[in-house]
Amino acid sequence: MSIKIDKRPLFWLLLLRYYKFFFLIALFSLFIFLLNFEVNNLSKEGYRIILVFLLTAILWTTNLIPTAITSLLVLVLIPALSILPAKKTFSLFGNEPLFFILSAFIISSATEKSGLSKRITLIILSKSTRDPKKLAFLIYITGLMMSFFMPEHAVAVFLFPIVMSITGELKLEKKKSNYGKLLFLSLAYGTIIGGIATFLGGARNALAVGLLEEIWGIKISFIDWLKYSLPLVIPISIAGFIIISNIFMPEQIDIEIVTKKIKRELETLPPFTFTELIVLLIILITIIGWIFMGHKGIGLAGVSIISAVLFFIFRIIEWSDVEKNINWSAFFMYGGAITLGTVFAQTDAGTFLINRFSIIKTDVIIYAIIVGSIAIFITEFISNATVVALLLPIILKSGINLETDLKILTATIALMSGLSFMLPVGTPSHLICFSSGFYSIKDSIKAGLLLNILSILFLFIAIKFIWVRL
Repeated sequence: MSIKIDKRPLFWLLLLRYYKFFFLIALFSLFIFLLNFEVNNLSKEGYRIILVFLLTAILWTTNLIPTAITSLLVLVLIPALSILPAKKTFSLFGNEPLFFILSAFIISSATEKSGLSKRITLIILSKSTRDPKKLAFLIYITGLMMSFFMPEHAVAVFLFPIVMSITGELKLEKKKSNYGKLLFLSLAYGTIIGGIATFLGGARNALAVGLLEEIWGIKISFIDWLKYSLPLVIPISIAGFIIISNIFMPEQIDIEIVTKKIKRELETLPPFTFTELIVLLIILITIIGWIFMGHKGIGLAGVSIISAVLFFIFRIIEWSDVEKNINWSAFFMYGGAITLGTVFAQTDAGTFLINRFSIIKTDVIIYAIIVGSIAIFITEFISNATVVALLLPIILKSGINLETDLKILTATIALMSGLSFMLPVGTPSHLICFSSGFYSIKDSIKAGLLLNILSILFLFIAIKFIWVRL
């Protein structure tokens, strides 16, 4: 028996084995070092939240430490650096979207336990063909079209347990199966793209239109919005599925064999049960509530919480069922992102950064592309509604100096801020799909970066050849 001796230097071996640890030491050392600097025309709080923002972005992207821990670190750094008091910082963590996410997990749990998601899944799978891509496309286009008429994350809540059941029936391995990645990214990207099409798809759209009317008294109707959104939604939706279906080419999966098995299983299912009927009725009521009360009254989270309570009242689920399905990592990740974005907006950090671009005196198309590029990449790290609230007032005030149609700038920020393709923190629908565990942040960055670049290209084409003529 021969023994091989590794003759590489000990330092190099330690570096290879503990490279994450050494990188973290270097990263935090640089962070502490940069804290000692000051920037003209920027408050100490604004400068420090920018540093926290950059540190968090690096940690989320590299996954050097778990994403949930990074989010909790944000809650510590903000008061520790005297950016905001601890009591205020921690209160921001318990925000409305976070409770929407919690309710989403409960709704998914009830749909799964009742057997309704399995029945729907079996029906869908029984109609599929030999091509796995067609099934993924069906999920993609369903999520996209439903997001025209209801909030994108509400659509994700509805379809999530169905897609999860499909992966279960096909026995796909988390993070190893390309087809599993394709299915959940199809759901995520379909709902994201569809969510920018109308006012119903996301709160950021209504927020942007409201800010435009409040600041300059300019109104955008529902039909006007479609004239701006569809020239982007159509090409991005086509490019989106082409990209993910080619990057994540499905492994050899015999859908036809599975279909036959599913048909046999579908035939053996008992008749539609009363429990399934109750779940279906609650879900329909929830969808109606999201559509008509999602942007006023008790809001999306309130409607979702009522639905969650109804599932317990009708004894559809027990709390133990919910505990097994809650992805606490995703839960904490989104809470930290909202906290970071809110604090960022409350300081002068956003004003300082955007003012670097606001003084640009250039063609309106170039200016809109710059603004759109900023929006689409910032929204990867903070919620899209926060991006609109942060950027739009400043851009509208600076844009008036260009003597241009402010509707173009409003549509640019609102639409591009909704396209969070790379990181899950930008929109709850992406976060819900990420919580499945079937794809990593590295996977979504791989497809999302290319789609972000193409979205900017499509924005340029839309502005130059369509929007300027409206």
